[in-house]
This record gives sequence, structure tokens and C-alpha cells, in this order.
Amino acid sequence: MKRILFAILIFFALSGCSNNTPVNSNIPYASVSFAIDVAISGADNELREGMLGNSKIYTTKHPATLSTSFGRYGYSGVVVVRAYDDLLYAFDICCTNEVDRNIALESDGFFLKCPKCGSIFEIGNGYGIVNKGPAIQPLKNYKVTEYSGDRYQISN
Repeated sequence: MKRILFAILIFFALSGCSNNTPVNSNIPYASVSFAIDVAISGADNELREGMLGNSKIYTTKHPATLSTSFGRYGYSGVVVVRAYDDLLYAFDICCTNEVDRNIALESDGFFLKCPKCGSIFEIGNGYGIVNKGPAIQPLKNYKVTEYSGDRYQISN
């Protein structure tokens, strides 16, 4: 029992180390800048605190309500997830194996799956790591910054 508790504590300690700093990626640079409102009455309320595993995909065809006229959504689009640690993380939805902006990853809670190569990425830990290949690089991540209560800016 002590080993299980120790393993759980180590898992949460390591998963809480992310600082939301974008990492180098093979996905081409594309501007990201949009805002979301996760308040109970907000347009993105499925991402509010306590809603672990919920995610939402934003693209030019499905923009963020707060940013419809000026939003920029990365290379293929951006997924925002409420992760295990109850923080928000954002990733490009372009598969790092395919690197094709027309092939968007599909969301399944804490995971994203490429419909072409079958790669699966874990986003619930805040890192976007490969859970199943052939992809070997993690997803391109973006910064999530709280700027007013339940409102957040997603950017690179």
C-alpha cells in the first residue's frame, strides 16, 4: 500500500513540473492568439476547474467566442485540455508524424489520435507525449495565461 501511495505522489509531483513553455517541434511555426472564458456562464465552461479530461478544439472554422474576429489558431488548430493537475494546457492538433495541416488529430479526453497513422498522444499530463507510435515527437505546445478570473489567453 505504501508503494502505491509513493508511486501516486511521484506521478503527481512530476506531472506538476510543466511550466507551459513551448518546446521545439517539427510542426512549422504558425501564430496562436485567442482567448477563452471558462466561467460557468462562459462559452468554454466545459474547461472550468474540476472538469478533468475535458478538452475543446479551436480552429478557424470553430473559433473561440471571445476571439472570433482576430483569433489565430496555430498550424492545424489548437486543443485546450483540463489536465490531471486541474490546469489548462494547449497543443497544436497537427500530428508530429504526418506534419500535414489537413490531418487534424481527434480528441478523446486525455488523448488525441491521428486518423491517418494511428499515433496516440497523451495530453492529460500537460506534455503531449507520444503514447503509441509511429510518431516519436511530442505535440507542439502553446502557452496558457490567466488574465482575468476565468479568462485565459492562448498564445505562442
